[in-house]
Amino acid sequence: CLCVFDIDRTLTGKQGDTEHCPGNVVKDMYDDAYGGGKATLSALAAAGISSTFCNGCYLGITSAGTGNGVGSPWNNYLLDDVMRGAVHDQFIQRNPASYKTWSQGTDVHSPYVLGQGNKIKQNAVELIREWYGGQGVQIQSGEVYFFDDRTENIPPFQEKGLNSREVSCASRDWQLYGGSRMVGYCGARPEEIVKEKGNVACHGDGRTNGHGIN
Repeated sequence: CLCVFDIDRTLTGKQGDTEHCPGNVVKDMYDDAYGGGKATLSALAAAGISSTFCNGCYLGITSAGTGNGVGSPWNNYLLDDVMRGAVHDQFIQRNPASYKTWSQGTDVHSPYVLGQGNKIKQNAVELIREWYGGQGVQIQSGEVYFFDDRTENIPPFQEKGLNSREVSCASRDWQLYGGSRMVGYCGARPEEIVKEKGNVACHGDGRTNGHGIN
């Protein structure tokens, strides 16, 4: 299996807010997403991807943003400390210099992709699956699981036969995008990382469920 994660408000939460998001952890690094502030791990990233079924899967990232930039302390932390699991660690050890690098958009030469726009992330995730195939790791489309807080990114994965699930369902941002609650607030929680087939939004339309946080 392959688990692929968005970064902003999936692996992270609103910068610095551990009052509304008690499972989150603030790090002493800068993250410029959505206005910027101290990088803040979501409850999922704080507990560790290894605390979920993805511990037994290969891992990847597909983000519309760029973290805090290639080579930044925050981006390095994501690769060194967040993208960890038993199967993935073993795989990365084969060729860390080559594998532990960032790709851009649909120019995919590693499992970690930045700058792939919203609603077209499925294209990069499929290319990650194919990249793994080129490294001798065959993963069926139906065994790919993508996790993202942004409502509009979930349905398009059906086109590629890939599984996708919306996260941060219980906490949505009421300030961004005119209060549409399009994006999460606290980020993913470990219990949201489930091995379930299909393309699953939060209950309702993915925005009306869960409390908004200003």
